Amino acid sequence: MTGQDMGHLDRLAAALARANWTTEKRYDGSPPLLRVFLSGRVGESIRVKPGVNGVPWFVSSTGNPLAPCHDAERAVREMATWWDALIRGAADGWS
Repeated sequence: MTGQDMGHLDRLAAALARANWTTEKRYDGSPPLLRVFLSGRVGESIRVKPGVNGVPWFVSSTGNPLAPCHDAERAVREMATWWDALIRGAADGWS
């Protein structure tokens, strides 16, 4: 991974902070990760991965593409949608 990937993750961290999300940078490993927390220590890891035509994308630890890295706000919305679905599923007993 490149310093450019960390720059993308930094922009995502800033966008998430504006939306009141808690993040933690984990750039010492390969690939660099941005941990995004729902509550306490429960969270998701986001990385940068090349997409179609080499365009970098934010990708969740489950492999779900969130948004191209030039659209951090869209990635925030996708994370919110994912968390909402997770919370609804837990509340409904995963039926």
